[in-house]
Amino acid sequence: MEQTKRGFGAWGWFLLIFGLLIFFSNGGFFADGTNVISPAVAEKLNVDQSLILTMNSIAGVIGVLVAIVAGQVNQRIGPSKVAAGCLILAGLGHIAAGNAVNVPMYLIAMCCVGGGLSAGSFVGIGTLVAMWFPKKQGQAMSVVAMGSNLGTMLFVPLLTVMVGAMGIGTSSMICGIVAVVVGVIGAILLRNTPTERGLYPDNVTEAEFKANYSTKPPEVSDAGWTTGKLLRTKEVWLCVFATGLLMLVQMGIMTQLVSRNMEVGMDLGMATGVMSAIAVIGIIGSVIFGRIVFKLGIKKAGVLTGVLYIIAMLCNVSGVMPLVWVSLVIIGFLGAAAPNLMNSVPGSVFGRVGYAKVNSVVFPLTSIIFMLNFAVNGLIKQLFNSLSVAYIVFAVLAFISILLILALQDHKYDQDYMAAHKK
Repeated sequence: MEQTKRGFGAWGWFLLIFGLLIFFSNGGFFADGTNVISPAVAEKLNVDQSLILTMNSIAGVIGVLVAIVAGQVNQRIGPSKVAAGCLILAGLGHIAAGNAVNVPMYLIAMCCVGGGLSAGSFVGIGTLVAMWFPKKQGQAMSVVAMGSNLGTMLFVPLLTVMVGAMGIGTSSMICGIVAVVVGVIGAILLRNTPTERGLYPDNVTEAEFKANYSTKPPEVSDAGWTTGKLLRTKEVWLCVFATGLLMLVQMGIMTQLVSRNMEVGMDLGMATGVMSAIAVIGIIGSVIFGRIVFKLGIKKAGVLTGVLYIIAMLCNVSGVMPLVWVSLVIIGFLGAAAPNLMNSVPGSVFGRVGYAKVNSVVFPLTSIIFMLNFAVNGLIKQLFNSLSVAYIVFAVLAFISILLILALQDHKYDQDYMAAHKK
C-alpha cells in the first residue's frame, strides 16, 4: 500500500521560504522599516518627517488599488509570476525611495513598495499557499507569516546600522538589489500548482489525491464564481469583515505600539526595545498558532484569537504594569495570527478550486477594512489625546469579529472537502 507523504516536500518548502522572504521584506521595507527609512529620507530631502509619514499613508491606500489590479492579473498569468514580479517591483521601489530627489518621487517609489509587497504577500503567496496546501493552509501560513516577525527583529536593526554607516541611498540600493535577485529566482523556480512539479496538493500521494480531493484543475477553474456572484455571497462579507477587523486591530496596535508604551510610563529606549522582544515572541507564536489552526480548525482558532485580543486590550488599558506586560506578551504571540487567518479563513470556506477568483475580490475588500487603522488611531488620538480609548475600540472590534467568525460555515464551497466527504 502506498504510504502517505509527510511535511511540505522540497518544492513546498521552497515556496514557503520564498513567501517568508516577501513577508520579511514587508516588515523591513514598508511596515516597521519606515521607522528607519522615514527620518533618513526626511533628513536627506530636508523636509519635515510628518510629510514623509503622510506619503507613507497615501502609499498604503494606493496599495489597495495595486492589490485589485494584482488580483485580476493573478487570474491571467498565475500567482507564481505575481508573487515574484511584486517582489521585484518592491525591490526597485525601495531603491528609488532611498535615492529619491524629491517628495513626489518618494511617494511613487513607496507606492511600488507598499503595493508590491501587499499584493505579493496576500494575492500571490496567499493564492500559492491555497493551491499547494489546501488542507495544511494554517500550518503553511504560520511559516510564511513568520517573515514579518523576522523582518522586525533582524532587518530593521540591520537597516539602522547600514543607514548609519553608508547612508540611506547606498543601503536602499543594496537591500533593493537583493530583493530583485530573490524575485528573479522565484520567477524562474516557482510554479502555480504542485501538479506542475509532478506533485499533489498537501504533498499527498496519488492515491490519497484521487480519494480525497477534487480533480478539477484550480488553475483553469473559477468554480463558477464571478465578481458579481461573489459580492452577493454572504460568506464573502463574513470573511472580509471577520479577518479585516482582526487585521485592523493588529495593525492598529503595532503601528502605535511605541507611543502607547510611552503612555504607560516606559522611556523611549524601553518602548522601542519591546518591539524587538515582541518580534521574538511572535516567531514562537507563529509556529504554535499554526498547530492550533491544524488541531482546532479555523473557526475555533479565529475565536481564540479574538478572545486573546480582548484580554490583551483590557489588561493594557488597566494601566497596571504587570497586566500591561501580560498584554504585550499576548500581542507578541498573536503577531502572525491575523495575517494567517486573513488567508486561511477564505481558503477554508471556499477551498482551493477557484481560489484565485475568490481572492481577487476578498483581499482588496479586506485591505480597505484594515487600512482604516490609521484613521481610527488618528481620530481617537485627536479627540482624546490618548491611545487607551483606541484599545477599548479594538476590544469591541475583536468581539464583533468573533461573532462574524461564528457565523461562518466552514468548507461551505470547498470542493476538496466535498470530495473527501462524499457519500
